[in-house]
Amino acid sequence: MISSNHALAAFNKREKIIVIGAGIIGTSIAYELSKMGAQVTLIDQKFPGSAASGSTFSWINATYPKKPYPYNFLSQLGIDAYKSLEKEINLKIKWGGSLEWFDSDEEQTTLMNEVNNLKKYPRYSAVDVINEREARNLEPGIDFKNKNIVFSRADGAIDTIHAINLMIENIEFNGGSVLYPCQFQGLKYTNGRLSSVETTIGELEAHQAIFATGIDSGRLLSIEMMKPSTPGIIVTSKPTENILNRIIVGPGVHIHQQTDGRIIFGEQTGAPSSHIDRLSDKPKEFPSEIFAQDHTNRIFDTAKTFMKKVEDLKVERVSIGWRPLPRDGIPIIGRLEGLSDVYVAVMHSGVSLAAIVGKLVSEEILSGSTNLLLKDFRPSRFN
Repeated sequence: MISSNHALAAFNKREKIIVIGAGIIGTSIAYELSKMGAQVTLIDQKFPGSAASGSTFSWINATYPKKPYPYNFLSQLGIDAYKSLEKEINLKIKWGGSLEWFDSDEEQTTLMNEVNNLKKYPRYSAVDVINEREARNLEPGIDFKNKNIVFSRADGAIDTIHAINLMIENIEFNGGSVLYPCQFQGLKYTNGRLSSVETTIGELEAHQAIFATGIDSGRLLSIEMMKPSTPGIIVTSKPTENILNRIIVGPGVHIHQQTDGRIIFGEQTGAPSSHIDRLSDKPKEFPSEIFAQDHTNRIFDTAKTFMKKVEDLKVERVSIGWRPLPRDGIPIIGRLEGLSDVYVAVMHSGVSLAAIVGKLVSEEILSGSTNLLLKDFRPSRFN
């Protein structure tokens, strides 16, 4: 298989490939293409990681919300792919698993039922239900409120921007190009074939274009495949002593500590309806320090109900991440109907899937083939 991939790469050196969108998905695809010898250019309208990937909780997982089974299985392969990527580019991943529970008895019952359903899959990541004492032994600084805890052992977390930058270094080392700010404006065809991508810095010769453009994908491709994006608030602390070893999926707030000591808080409930007008332009920053502080206080107050030492943390950054949401909730990966030279890759679980999607998409692009692992995720389902 390796020799076959090398042959494909050599054959495709004549083809120029443009990857539009330098988030974690687009960068991973461009990295894998460059590794296989393709002529690849990665572009971004602002800078790498400037959209959702720059304001994400950075959680690698294959837990129960990843369903149906093909989606969950792809996510499991994603964990395996990250372990290979970790060695290839010296990527720092904090493995150790996640611990999840809910406050209400009703939500706890639903959680346990979902885990039991997950265990019925032919292959599933190691997931156990442990008691409070066992959970406290793993994370002494967390109050688990006498609940049973779902321990997903395979989960990990990364610094997404650091991962993007590492892959970009390798793309350029492999002979690829990374251009920004460089905004996509259109596709140009000659004799029925893609010949260039039109951008704000001029035309870029291209024989294939890959759209990894997150929340803008539906608009750019004129396909109704996305739901309205929702915001998630991310609070990043300044580096501190190690107080967490695992991802804490607590009631209302998710928390993990990166290898550099920064603690990431992710609030997933979104904004109240009264904020819709203010958020219509999808800002990534708050309009004032007062707004940012109010949201930080709310997130920290929630975290304090189950985590020690929150009041000792110094905040480094507060941001808003606008999450790409495919219309049916599962990834969209594949060539557009009737267009062999235009490909799309967009999904909500970008961090979890980036490593495996990069591998599978690059193989499809260079070989012109289709991979059965991706058959349930094709954009043609929206036609």
